[in-house]
Amino acid sequence: MRSARYSAHLWAFITTCGLCALSSTALAVRPFVTDDARIIERGQIELEMWPEFTLQGRSLYPGFHMMGGVSLTEWLEIIVGGGVGWHDGLTVANPVFQPKFLLWRAEDDGIPGLALVTGITLPVGQGEMFDAATGFFGLALLTSRLLDDYLLLHLNGGFTAAAAPGSVSATGEAFFKARPYWGVGFDAGVVHQDFRLIGEVYAGDPFEALGARYAFQWGGRWLASDTLNLDLTFGAQPQSDAFGERGPFEYWAQVGIRLLFDTFRDTPGDPNGAPGILNGPAMWAR
Repeated sequence: MRSARYSAHLWAFITTCGLCALSSTALAVRPFVTDDARIIERGQIELEMWPEFTLQGRSLYPGFHMMGGVSLTEWLEIIVGGGVGWHDGLTVANPVFQPKFLLWRAEDDGIPGLALVTGITLPVGQGEMFDAATGFFGLALLTSRLLDDYLLLHLNGGFTAAAAPGSVSATGEAFFKARPYWGVGFDAGVVHQDFRLIGEVYAGDPFEALGARYAFQWGGRWLASDTLNLDLTFGAQPQSDAFGERGPFEYWAQVGIRLLFDTFRDTPGDPNGAPGILNGPAMWAR
């Protein structure tokens, strides 16, 4: 169990980051978009935040995003998030609501984990980060843990869709589009399991309803503890207008911070996450 003093320091850090979000921004994507087949244990809360800088042409824009999740059961986590930015004025991203269902978690050098995700991005916001559309996505997530966790492989597949009212369409007609989604990522230990190389390529961020059709990222990760992870990532994707047309590339650098709290638990959660609906003790006892 963490000491009260340590917990107070963490909450002070989160509060500081949250206050910074009121005056900073975000334009690009998450530290690691290709999702893993894993959720936190019941009663835990996780927070992910990423300050960033995005380069578009010769202009550099700072930014900040935050997401939070809580597991209601050993197989269901509810995740919400959003971001603000500055791009020739204040810009606010579409908020995200995402349930994540874990069927079973990955076993070390064993069966891959499998999870399902569905979500929606709401048509609320303004400026460059805002898509004047409602976004939908549904994904299957597969994760393999290999070589005593020195190598993790993630594979995502599914669809994304966006619906926009006629008021934002060039033709004045209602707009709808859907497209397949895929993502492939790796997370590999270097010398020690706590120091990782990460990389991914994916068909655009599902959180961006009318975003780019593809993107890629690479960088490093430090597993400072079971409750604190730090990422440094770099990425690129083609710029796009409100209906996904390709343009010059934009580039970004991000610092990702993940914090985990045993808020509604009497004991620390399993670092490997919840067991899933088909992996729990009750299932194996049948």
